[in-house]
Amino acid sequence: MNEIHVKIAEVKTGRSGDTLRAILGSCVGIAFVWKEKDICGLAHCFLPETETEAHLPGGKYVNQAILSLMKVMGIKKENIKEIDVYIAGGGNMMNKLFKSNRSQVGQFNAEAAYKYLACHGFKIKGEMMGSNTGSRITVNCTSGEVEFSVLEEINYHELKSS
Repeated sequence: MNEIHVKIAEVKTGRSGDTLRAILGSCVGIAFVWKEKDICGLAHCFLPETETEAHLPGGKYVNQAILSLMKVMGIKKENIKEIDVYIAGGGNMMNKLFKSNRSQVGQFNAEAAYKYLACHGFKIKGEMMGSNTGSRITVNCTSGEVEFSVLEEINYHELKSS
């Protein structure tokens, strides 16, 4: 198995024999699995949306990443029903550190993912969104299976004391 790590603001694809993986906090991971064409894609989105750069390839913004996945995978409007979509992340990683709901970027990222996927006609097959911990999304391009896992919670009190 060839493991491909998808870093922040990246969009990558894989085929049979590949595994795509992203570690997420407030970022959102968007996975497309196209079994009929033996191709998978994963975007690691840092921010919800942009107006000026959505047409450029990349994964920094949710709306940009969806268009980029469609382009690099060759997905046309008539293919959308064939795509299995999975999303993860959108966590509130700073909630425990600040003892308030000051950082909402994870929630905004999640809302943008739902909004822009629906705008293009995609249906979400599986998800693991929100929480106060990090998560991991793993796409097995051979089987088409997507796995979500929760990362161990960080003890912020210990970090502040060190």
